[in-house]
Amino acid sequence: QEERREAATTRGRMMTETPKVNRPAPLKNVSAFATLLELLVDRDPKLPGLGAFFGPSGWGKTESAIYGANRYRAAYVECGQFTSARSLLSDILKELGEPTPRGNIEAMKNQAIMLMVGDPRRPVIIDEAHFIAHKKFVDLLRELSDKSGAPVVMIGEERLPMLLEAFERVHNRVLEWLPALPCDAEDFALLTVNRCGGIKLAPDLAAAILDKTKGNTRRIVINLAKAVQVAKLAGVGTVDLDTFGGAGAINATPKFTARKFQ
Repeated sequence: QEERREAATTRGRMMTETPKVNRPAPLKNVSAFATLLELLVDRDPKLPGLGAFFGPSGWGKTESAIYGANRYRAAYVECGQFTSARSLLSDILKELGEPTPRGNIEAMKNQAIMLMVGDPRRPVIIDEAHFIAHKKFVDLLRELSDKSGAPVVMIGEERLPMLLEAFERVHNRVLEWLPALPCDAEDFALLTVNRCGGIKLAPDLAAAILDKTKGNTRRIVINLAKAVQVAKLAGVGTVDLDTFGGAGAINATPKFTARKFQ
């Protein structure tokens, strides 16, 4: 109950901020991730410092991470398909203030730990962590957090928890597992204010976009951008479904979304 009250307080505080176009909207995932960072930063030092934020592509995880990184001065690193232990440590060191990382992997790891020890309330955020979660060197993240006391948060797609199960030393040190949520009607209204610059969506168009996108924030944002273009071309302040081009004009979630994990 205390965590829910804290999340509600965080969300309420964020919703009092003046909305600005192309700035992060105070969506549920944004406020929940900020609360996750707060939990890890203020945790009992005897507790592990890993966190995980996971969910399908397009649900606003990266935007949440960027907002959280700015708010908590976090070091932010994005993984990719070809991320290696060395490139990961190099990117972390650059984010921590070392412009030219040098040395072998062990030396770079120790340097990163020392920098994190110097500011243990500064989180390290690893985005797209599913790219490395199935690799042995993911244990580097556990070691960085354990030896420095600083929080390390892994962000990835919905398979992230399953991939980490193969590495018990990492998995059992995750203090908080935070699943991302799809965009709902309340979030949609906030996005519209945030992204449409005064252009309004008629109820039929808003309902159709939310339904067709299945709450995928990225697809919703794409449709909102199109609605703004349509409004400008039509010279109207409110766009309804017909003006938008009908339901077929909506950038929708494809029917082949089911995933099979190996």
